[in-house]
This record gives sequence, structure tokens and C-alpha cells, in this order.
Amino acid sequence: MTTSIPPAPQEILDRILAAAVPYEFQTFVVGFSRPEDYLREDHEARFRALKVAVGDELLRRWAGKEVDFGHPEVRFDVQADLTVRVKPAPMFIAGRYRKLSRGIPATKWIHHRCRGQGCDACGFTGTLCGPSIQEMLEGPVLAATGGLSTLFHGLGREDTDVRMLGRGRPFVLEVHAPLRRRIDPQAIAAAVALRAEELAWIGGLRLADREMARAVKTVRAEKTYRALVIPEGTPPADAAARANAIAGALVAQTSPTRVAARRGRDIVRSRRVLESRWLGSFEGGWLWEVRAEAGTYIKELVSGDEGRTRPSLAEALGIPCHCAALDVLEIHWDPPWEEAAPDSP
Repeated sequence: MTTSIPPAPQEILDRILAAAVPYEFQTFVVGFSRPEDYLREDHEARFRALKVAVGDELLRRWAGKEVDFGHPEVRFDVQADLTVRVKPAPMFIAGRYRKLSRGIPATKWIHHRCRGQGCDACGFTGTLCGPSIQEMLEGPVLAATGGLSTLFHGLGREDTDVRMLGRGRPFVLEVHAPLRRRIDPQAIAAAVALRAEELAWIGGLRLADREMARAVKTVRAEKTYRALVIPEGTPPADAAARANAIAGALVAQTSPTRVAARRGRDIVRSRRVLESRWLGSFEGGWLWEVRAEAGTYIKELVSGDEGRTRPSLAEALGIPCHCAALDVLEIHWDPPWEEAAPDSP
């Protein structure tokens, strides 16, 4: 028994110490639950001295740890019956991925009928399409951290049938309720590589924070794409000049027919084409490379989507055409967590 603390604080202290055993953390805070009909001022007057006494003793016992009232890694909430609820803050792991397959998504596609629990219809996987980039990461990350689940924050996203090449797409993986925070990103990357095989590359892993997760969700980065264009007929002799002339165009895009049901059919947005290069014939089609502002629908920029995107490559060439395959070659943004170029396979 610690003689400097009265019996009641000692009981609380013992419960917090027991509750903290499974968790790794550097910063913490202790709180006392407040009934809804209890004024904050009265609550603070009653428990402030107790919180200070318990907090001081925890700092003495946990040498090297600190109290953080703003963003603690773990919060210990003492309930009215003196039980302790532990609320670990999420941790964040940043990196980049290249999606080398046209058959996998970036994030989990939960099978809503079984709510991800697994059933006959989804082959007891709980998902509709996979393995996703998120799932390739999730297993090794949860094994390393002891977390419960993850949330994937990507800088935009590509369709399942679109490859993500070049330097890769920046992302931050949010890990919920982690037990362990001292992890080896390189060991996780090695475990992820075994899962990804030839489907993807995921690397440049390092610890991040909440602000970095916000950054990848809010930044509006330009992107460069390469499209395999299939025209109905032979492109005109001056196809290169016509395609290249699209650079600088302000494109008006009404919600594409393929996404109108979930995004609103008559939403119109304008995006600028920054660069355009006609690369010539390739495997029965023609290659077109284009750099555009964030949020540009590139497949529709090729086809025109029955006039819902103007101008379009089809309009410029004067013949119908469609995008048979699409790759993202570059995302023009350098994440704040990168001090150097990301790891390469």
C-alpha cells in the first residue's frame, strides 16, 4: 500500500494499473464519468483532487510516461461503480501501394447480406471482391498491434479494374484499439508481401498520425493516366494533334451513367485537362496519356459518355471510342511523412 494515497484513491489506482496491463502507451489521461444530471462544475470540484492524486502516483509508477489531456494514447475512464473503461486511441500507419491486378479493390467490399460475417453467397469470406489492399495490410498489422479493426484512408481511389502504378498511391491505415504501439514496419511489410504476391506492392510503411490521415482525405492531387483506347474505325491521320490539343481544356462532366444511381444523375462538375499525349497504336488499340485535375472521370473523358462529358477524346477524334484499360501512372503529391522516396520492390 502507498501511504501517501487515501484508501479510495488506492482502490482506483489498483484498478487502473490492472486495466493498463495489456496496453503499450506513452501518454495517458484519467477521467471520471459524470452522470447526465450532474453539473460539470460540481463534478470537477468533487473529483479534481482525486484525479490529481491518482495521476501523480501513476506518473511515479510509470516512469517515462506523460499525461496528455489533448491526444492521449490511452484514456482510463473511472465509472461510478469504480470499474475502469480503457479507451485506446487509434494508431496510424502510412505508406504507398501499387495495385498490379485489375481484379482487386483498394478497400474491403463488405457483403452486406451477411454483414461481413460470411455466408454461402460470398463463399464465407464476408466480402464481395478481394483480397483488397486493405485486407492484405490488415492481417499483418492487426497481428503486430493486437488491434480490433482497421479503416483505410487513401488519397482518392481507382476502380477495381484500374491498375495503380508509378510511385503508388499514398494511404494511411487507421488501427482501432491497438494493444501494442511499438511495431516494426519493415517486418509488417515483409508479411504483407507474402500475401500480396504478384497482385500488389505495398511499402514505404511508417508510423503516422491523425493529421496525416486527414491530409490524404482532403488533398486534391492531380493525376496522370494511361488509357488503352479502342476506336470504332481508324483514327484520323492527325489523331495525335487532335488528342494533344485537349491539353488545357475545361471539361464539363455530368455524373457518369455508371455511377449516377449512387452519386446523383444530374450533378455537373468541371475539371481541367493539364496534359495530353497521343502515344500511338498498341495491341489492337491506341495509347493516350493524360494528366488531369483530381476527380476527373477518365473513362468518360475517353468516350464522352453519350455527350455527358464534353469535350472528350471521342469528340476530338470524330469517331466513337471507349477505354478498354486504364492505369494510374502518377499521383502528383508528396506525403508529409515521406522524407525520401518510398521503398521499391
